[in-house]
Amino acid sequence: MGKNFNGVQMNNSPTIVEKAGAAIADCRNRIMKYDGNGDVVLATAGTDIPVGIALIESGYNDISGTESGKVAKGDDIDIQVKDIGFVMAGATITKGQEVACGANGLAAVAAAGDYVLGVALSGASANGYCKIQIAKYQKAAAAAAGGVD
Repeated sequence: MGKNFNGVQMNNSPTIVEKAGAAIADCRNRIMKYDGNGDVVLATAGTDIPVGIALIESGYNDISGTESGKVAKGDDIDIQVKDIGFVMAGATITKGQEVACGANGLAAVAAAGDYVLGVALSGASANGYCKIQIAKYQKAAAAAAGGVD
């Protein structure tokens, strides 16, 4: 007799909500990672394992724009963890490149050994919006020089 999963509760939402592990001046469209306590903070390097991208509506919604996206430690942050979304670029990204974490939660072109957040579906310059398809994995490390013995 086969299994029945009719009563199973699965969340197929592309977003989750997590607590901020630190105060963040602007979390909108930034790459987030888990800290040692299981809260989220800005990812700062390609070696950080990304959780996803903070939604543009995350954080404080200030009509003047001066404090939009600001969160205090313990505040909720809405994070996109799958599908297609937008991330702020920290440098020039070309359509089709693998995207990883850069400084201050901004996206960067993935280097060998980095944890990839996804693939760029549009190009972007620094501080511009880059459309990406989230597909998390670790990029292969650079091959050692000298070949095989």
